[in-house]
Amino acid sequence: MSAASTGRWSALAAVARRNASRRNRGRGKPRKSKDTSEHDFRKSKSSLSKSREKVSAEEEKLLEKEDEAKITTRVDMADAKYVVEDHRNGDAKIELDANKRQFSGLTKEELMKYAEDPFWVRLRWFMFILFWALWLCMLAGAIAIIIRAPKCAPPAPKTWYEKGPLVDMSSVDNFDSLEAELPLLQRSQVQGIFTYVCKDTYEVLENPSCLQKFKDFVAKAKKHSIKVIVDLTANFVAKGHAWFALSENRTAGYEDYFVWGKGVDFGEDGKPNKPNEWVSTLDAPAWEYSDRRGEYYLHQYGVQEPDLNFTNPEVVRQFDGVLRLWMQAGADGIRLHNARQLIVNASLAPERPEAGRGGALGATHTQYAFWKHEQTSDQPALEAVLVHWAHIVDNTPPAAGLGETVFTLAEERRPELFMVRANLTFLRPSSAAPLRAADATELVERLRPRLPRWPAVQLVDEEGSDLLSFAAVLPAAPVLDFSQLEAEGNSSDASHFAQLAALRQDASIEHGAYSLAVVPGHGSDRPLVACARWKAGHTGFAAVYNPGVEAARANLTALSSLPDSLAIHHVSPAVKLYTNYTNNMAVSIDDVLVPPKSSVLLSYVPKTSVEN
Repeated sequence: MSAASTGRWSALAAVARRNASRRNRGRGKPRKSKDTSEHDFRKSKSSLSKSREKVSAEEEKLLEKEDEAKITTRVDMADAKYVVEDHRNGDAKIELDANKRQFSGLTKEELMKYAEDPFWVRLRWFMFILFWALWLCMLAGAIAIIIRAPKCAPPAPKTWYEKGPLVDMSSVDNFDSLEAELPLLQRSQVQGIFTYVCKDTYEVLENPSCLQKFKDFVAKAKKHSIKVIVDLTANFVAKGHAWFALSENRTAGYEDYFVWGKGVDFGEDGKPNKPNEWVSTLDAPAWEYSDRRGEYYLHQYGVQEPDLNFTNPEVVRQFDGVLRLWMQAGADGIRLHNARQLIVNASLAPERPEAGRGGALGATHTQYAFWKHEQTSDQPALEAVLVHWAHIVDNTPPAAGLGETVFTLAEERRPELFMVRANLTFLRPSSAAPLRAADATELVERLRPRLPRWPAVQLVDEEGSDLLSFAAVLPAAPVLDFSQLEAEGNSSDASHFAQLAALRQDASIEHGAYSLAVVPGHGSDRPLVACARWKAGHTGFAAVYNPGVEAARANLTALSSLPDSLAIHHVSPAVKLYTNYTNNMAVSIDDVLVPPKSSVLLSYVPKTSVEN
């Protein structure tokens, strides 16, 4: 409020006080008449008027005209409130509501004063640092969440032997013949071969001359990008081997090199009877009597091939040396033949007959297929021996530490039974046994327990059967006989095999899901077998094989990932001659023509629901 306004209100307040004083003096005196009161009221009012005029005159004297011109007084009468205390005496007062005065803010000079104050400077820096510290903490937290959050690990890349194909060349008996086929193997994109380079497994311990020839061949095979897997049979040595003679004579240290059994009672020929009725793989008695030792020795194969005793640690160490020599010579792996019969039950308990589907129709007690062979195969101690040898193969230079050496078994008699019972993580790949594809239902039953472990699979049927396309899509390493490769190399369309080998590099084949099923075929009384492979965001592939002798039109609706329409991906020369199929030709899912003993390879876009 300005000085002028203050002066006016002070003068009014003085007049009010004087009037109040007069009233107070009048209290206690006798009340005057009505006329007297009215006269006093008019007199008081006249006096108040004169006082106001006097105050106005005094105000004008307080300020010079120039100063008064500089002062602008604005009284908002809305802020003024008249309060009547005693209406009989004419008392009244004026109140101003100071809360209604508006705040006009700080001036620039005042703001600058606070801006430069040390307290506010420190506060601003504190808030600035706190903001960036919190921002950096949030950034670090986001990075930590991204790094530590669980992620789907990329699938492990397939090794060379898992990609395949692999070719069984054990029928080629010399290095010169093997070397001549290396260009064909390279053109066909073969990853590795199996070869039986030394018929007597233990010969390398006394006569390692064949190792030098093997080293020379391996060096040439590497130049053609071909790896070499050596086939070995550890079960026996020839009867003329020095070990057998020493064991037969009970020479110290060699007494238990072979499986010996004492006879039971004596027969008509004066010799003791056989320890039991075990039958060899050749459908003959598995025991042979030694006059020199006076005991029977076990031979699950030929009479001239006595079984070594692998419960003897010294015998195990002898084969350890054989493995190291081959791996040091440059082998990329070992495939063992007849490994399930390496150890037998030391109690020589009798076998039980095979019953049900496992038994061979019409087999008698003198034949190998008649018995279960629970005492002569898949013994509990066998796994420890195989694990030991797998470790040697994987840790022998120059391939030590690479993790890509092969150690597997080549079995022909129901290999899936051994695989189900045993822990086969030490096998690389889990199996390499041939499977007959003549019956679709039986083939699916034998494939299903093996495929989850990505085995090596050799499919066989009648000579000339076209199994390549079907084998190429299986979640397994395809193993082919060399005769199949030779026929392909001599055909007019030699690129067929190479194209199937290239298909093995596709993501759907290497890491995709699979579905295996027996499917019906119109026009044939025999079912077909089909396999589909797919992966999210990639082309799906399917192959169907017809084991019958008549053409069939396959219905593939049992494979859930397939859409209604498929495309011919590639046709073999045999399929091309029999049908009018060409690459990328559209076919219906329930009407795929498959020639007899042939495979048809298709491609498709997987159904979204199944793909996810």
